[in-house]
Amino acid sequence: MLRTRSILLSLSFLIALGIHAQCGVERWSIKTGTDSQAPSINLGTYISTTIYNMRSSTAPSSLPANSRIAPRELNQYHLSGTLVKYKLEGDSDYHLVIQDSSARQMIVEIPKSNCVGAGSPFGPGIANARREFDARFTATTTMKSTSTAVTVRGIGFWDYLHGQTGAAPNGIEIHPVLDIAFTGAASYAPDVNIEAFDKRDPSNDVRYPADVITDEDGGRVRVFRGGDAIGDPLFHGGEVIEDPSVTVVFVGDRWSMESKRGVIDSVRHLNTDSQFEATSRYGVRTFGMRTNAIVIPNIGADVTDLDVQRALATAVESGRIQHNDANTIYVVALDRNAHASVASSSDWSSYYSLFHPTELAMHYVVVRGGLEPDQFSQAMSASFLRALINPAGDGWF
Repeated sequence: MLRTRSILLSLSFLIALGIHAQCGVERWSIKTGTDSQAPSINLGTYISTTIYNMRSSTAPSSLPANSRIAPRELNQYHLSGTLVKYKLEGDSDYHLVIQDSSARQMIVEIPKSNCVGAGSPFGPGIANARREFDARFTATTTMKSTSTAVTVRGIGFWDYLHGQTGAAPNGIEIHPVLDIAFTGAASYAPDVNIEAFDKRDPSNDVRYPADVITDEDGGRVRVFRGGDAIGDPLFHGGEVIEDPSVTVVFVGDRWSMESKRGVIDSVRHLNTDSQFEATSRYGVRTFGMRTNAIVIPNIGADVTDLDVQRALATAVESGRIQHNDANTIYVVALDRNAHASVASSSDWSSYYSLFHPTELAMHYVVVRGGLEPDQFSQAMSASFLRALINPAGDGWF
């Protein structure tokens, strides 16, 4: 009974998020205060801290999807710095990067009020912080830069590292911000595209390849554009998916038996690909790969990466997907009539990423609809191979 109730509550939460399609998914209850522990946080007091102190915290070994990690996520913090970058993310958060006098940076985020559940004790503070920010700046989907003294107050939060601009090395953030004050004059730089900004900013040592783009919550994904040469998968020196299995996720009910069979055959023939066989040198088991397939309801006509994550999370919560193996890669085959994008980009045939519907990471490849069988096979293979040898998505650089 308790498990059934938990599933129903989780499904209700995910359905509610679906009303606001641009709200986030991963650890969303913690980010917005709809978890059971949020009411216990004393918002009448705060701990004064610094960017250095927050970045010096030891990152937890795992991040529960719907429970908080003491002490950082159970306290309100007050700190000052310089606002250097800001952007409206695809999940409707304001993504702000602040830094101290030694150029140490961390992220602070302000969710959108419409993405915060009615019962959240953080709701009034979040609405207040958005008003305060909007009175001073206009955040858009293009990264902007400034140099403005700022003081923020909000709740500590541990995030997964996936290439976010300005992230602290340990993943600590203030999320959500409940109050923000600007204590100095702003010095602006021109509006810039985030990829171009990263390339020209001398304080950012990372140089991103052309096929790396931002996703809806500020992280990075690597895309395959149809017609591109796949090239040899580039091993980045870290963990790999050693014993891969594949679950093909057909989106919608327009798939004929013949078209499903063609997709599954493409997956089963992966182990005949010389590039796939070559990954064995990095510890990938390239024989006996298990293959499974499921069908999930249609996501909609306009599909974003957040929609894909939400659909996968719903399938896990409902038991349609038994996600108990971190070595599984989910190949999401989109409906051929869907218009699909990652953030604002539709220029791709496939991409791969990961998120955490539970504490267990979920690796997934998305292949756009409407591709001919050979195009589908090429696009699926390109992103699948990259996922095998860089499953965390933060290598190559």
